[in-house]
Amino acid sequence: KDAFTTELFATLPREFADNARIQFCGPAGTDAVEAAFKLVRSATGREGLLTFTGAYHGMTAGALEASGGARDVRVTRLPFPQDYRCPFGVGGERGAALGARWTEHLLDDEKGGVPAPAGMIVEPVQGEGGVNPAPDAWLRTMREITRARGIPLIADEVQTGVGRTGAFWAVEHSGIVPDVMVLSKAIGGSLPLAVIVYRSELDLWQPGAHAGTFRGNQLAMAAGAATLAYVRENGLAERAAALGARMLDSLRKLRADHPGIGDVRGRGLMIGLELVDPEAAPLPAEADDHAPAPPPDPALARAVQQECL
Repeated sequence: KDAFTTELFATLPREFADNARIQFCGPAGTDAVEAAFKLVRSATGREGLLTFTGAYHGMTAGALEASGGARDVRVTRLPFPQDYRCPFGVGGERGAALGARWTEHLLDDEKGGVPAPAGMIVEPVQGEGGVNPAPDAWLRTMREITRARGIPLIADEVQTGVGRTGAFWAVEHSGIVPDVMVLSKAIGGSLPLAVIVYRSELDLWQPGAHAGTFRGNQLAMAAGAATLAYVRENGLAERAAALGARMLDSLRKLRADHPGIGDVRGRGLMIGLELVDPEAAPLPAEADDHAPAPPPDPALARAVQQECL
């Protein structure tokens, strides 16, 4: 445990690690998400959460509630910025700025119907939502919005962590310092392990408030410590950045000859293709200055997946 914790904290942004505590939550990332929600609710005395369209945070009740597509929930779902299918029909920096402005207005509107939330949870790159990287400037704005209103910011790095996006932790691209980081998957070196790391000021829950039989798996900690050290010592995050840039460039060139590739996006080696039906009528455009995108083509996606795998 000590070796794992020491190695993990050595990889975290220094400003965050110097004033942070760790909680071993259980074997799965969804356990860590639940722990993060419990932590911020205990610390703030509030209940509601801010989440984003397209999000995915796990398969347990609270994590599913915070994920996109869930109904009958206690969360407020905010627009996540997208270039290809921008919810405001403009894309780019302007689309992201409109989403941030809408978020700020909703939180400050006394008649907006959103009580002061316990926290905001965001993926620096949405995985199941379509490999949508959050723009750095937008993430910094979310950090400013939450800090100004006393709302803890939770970064879900379950999929993005340990070098996959070209930085050891995806929040490093934007330079933000979250209040809570949710970590799992690669941190266990292929063995089940999940933790939250959080600002010490939030450590207001009672001892035993979040317990579990398998949350202190020593074998997973040993594998995790070795994995974190190997990734750090061998510069694998930097390698992911270099290889990812080459792959993105090649895929974007391929897109020019294959109209079924609607969009290529990602960060580092966390990359996705959106496959579309170019012969179908495009979806309605919300604004004149952003070209409408063709509808997705699930059959083509399944065929490509079958051929590749």
